[in-house]
Amino acid sequence: MRLAVLEHGHSRRARLFIRLVELVSRQRLDNVAMTSMHRPEFWGRPFFAMGGEVLRGPSYWTPGEREYMAMFVSRLNQCPFCLRVHTETTRIASRGEVAVDDTSVMRRGLAAVLPLLEKLTTAPDDVTPADVAPIRAAGVPDDAIVDALHVLLVFHTVNRMANAFDWGWDSDDHVRVAARALHRLGYKLPGFIMR
Repeated sequence: MRLAVLEHGHSRRARLFIRLVELVSRQRLDNVAMTSMHRPEFWGRPFFAMGGEVLRGPSYWTPGEREYMAMFVSRLNQCPFCLRVHTETTRIASRGEVAVDDTSVMRRGLAAVLPLLEKLTTAPDDVTPADVAPIRAAGVPDDAIVDALHVLLVFHTVNRMANAFDWGWDSDDHVRVAARALHRLGYKLPGFIMR
């Protein structure tokens, strides 16, 4: 259900920022940013702090690999909004280390962690320590497994919000502009609009 308040109930600073972004990009500001600016103290600041750290902070996984995980989880959660933008962001961020259309183009560790992410998404009650063993056997350290679980957490949250609030894109160009902005800005919004 699309809630109008998430598109129009913003502070004056946020409204000015939205207008500026839309003038420069010639696209509507994406729904994640619009929602985060609606009540920044409740969801915006915490989500962007966590999302930025998880997707762009220090990690065993490259930004492209984490974007691939985001795309993978969004596909499993049947979230077209996130799937579209994170497919494009994977293309931009991966620099050839993963391919969105060819599962043979990825590090052995990434291939090993995807079945765990899938099982946690589709059959979480069936997960056992045995599901972690192949990941460790592929040489993935435990802190990297935790990092992958953090990507899963972020996208289980945002996928459900996107589907519940009926977030969408106006065009393929809108998706490309948003993906380039995500890649360039690294999941950050200016601090002055998040007050």
